Amino acid sequence: MASVVYVLQRYPVLSQTFVHAELVALRRRGIDVHVVAHEQGPAVRFGDGPDGEPFSVQHVGLADAAPVLRRYDHLHGHFAEFGLRVLGPLAERAGRPFSFTAHAYDLFRRDAAVTANEWRRLPRKLRRIVAISRFHREFLVQRGVPGARIKVIPNAAALTELFTAAPAAPTQLRRVIAVGRPVPKKGFGVLVQAWAVARALVPELELDIVGGEGLVKDPPAGLRLWPMCEWSLAIAAIRKADVVVAPCVVAPDGDMDGIPTVLAEAGALRRPVIASELSGIGDLVAHGVNGLLVPPGDAQALAMALVRLAQRPAELTRMGNAGPVLAAAHDADLVAERLENHVFAA
Repeated sequence: MASVVYVLQRYPVLSQTFVHAELVALRRRGIDVHVVAHEQGPAVRFGDGPDGEPFSVQHVGLADAAPVLRRYDHLHGHFAEFGLRVLGPLAERAGRPFSFTAHAYDLFRRDAAVTANEWRRLPRKLRRIVAISRFHREFLVQRGVPGARIKVIPNAAALTELFTAAPAAPTQLRRVIAVGRPVPKKGFGVLVQAWAVARALVPELELDIVGGEGLVKDPPAGLRLWPMCEWSLAIAAIRKADVVVAPCVVAPDGDMDGIPTVLAEAGALRRPVIASELSGIGDLVAHGVNGLLVPPGDAQALAMALVRLAQRPAELTRMGNAGPVLAAAHDADLVAERLENHVFAA
């Protein structure tokens, strides 16, 4: 396989576990893969073992990166506006083909979204656009991108260890968790409202929000708001929960989630999920199979979904046991195989 370099705005980034998971899985496949970034990120880890160590950034700064990029056969990036506006010109100067993965803010947030003219005039060095869901593919096609240039490959997640060491599916709903960055599109405020309604009917219901620190000034009993934390700590918290909630909404600036990686991790850990029926989430969450889908921003519907699973423990357990089957498509090793065969070698 030819050598590949990931060209990124910043690396490592704590919330971009999917980028690191891809890199590790590609290396596991024997691919010569490296990282060049505009900015060096802070010292973080993506797990406790050797694979949790971030890759070394081979070169920091993109203005003078073209000579470095010529050492590699293929350039890959993440996020559409970066791929077209930064990586495209770099690939042209380096004389190398490139690809990028389109995600969420880069498509939906109004101040970052690629224009219709940019979609119509794709750079000649662009080999493939990776869309993380069928929704994303259709979004791109509607904007004039030829379907033949798009490949649907989900976000990568480091699931192998989670599959093999997953706890038993829950048998009762007592502890609810949400994990994400403290940004409007995560919908954490809606979740707090829903939990308050559900708790009136299920008094023992507790809620943890990792990334929700400061969301409520004086959290009531049963509500715990945590700061963002490293991957292994978030996974440990998910293991202890009975349901994982992704209450995503469309933010005022148009931003919305693509497919939150935490949903794949929850499935691998046999945790049922409740998520908003939004964007590409339906590719991972099948209503009534591994979780429940609710309208985005509807606190009442979310509350009733929590109550439903609290009152139907057999359904809770069944959905938890179905999680690994649907999460498997996000396994980093499978994602790396598809990237190699359908993007880098295309």
